[in-house]
Amino acid sequence: MTNTTLRTANPDWGFWGTSVRNGYDAALAWEAASDALATAFDLTPAEIRDLLDSRFGRHLADDLSFIPGGPASREAIEEHIMARLAVRSWRRWFDTGVRAIRTAHREARGTA
Repeated sequence: MTNTTLRTANPDWGFWGTSVRNGYDAALAWEAASDALATAFDLTPAEIRDLLDSRFGRHLADDLSFIPGGPASREAIEEHIMARLAVRSWRRWFDTGVRAIRTAHREARGTA
């Protein structure tokens, strides 16, 4: 799925900052993770940005180091995230992060 990807609002921390510190191509990783999350969870661009900018995003960026050969391509990153989602414990971790972001967005809109 291709989505409208928003730029990070947290370039020093979260997914983006961790990607930079880990030596990844942060733009490539951000785009790939954004598309994977949009596909898996039907998130809005703002929800994706806020999820990746959070502590969840920092940990997700660290997890990319487990990709054989590193997070060097969009396909490798998306496949890694989808493989994690196929594991029940990882899926719960993703679901918890997504639920927190969706709740925060509903509260911000006053629809919680």
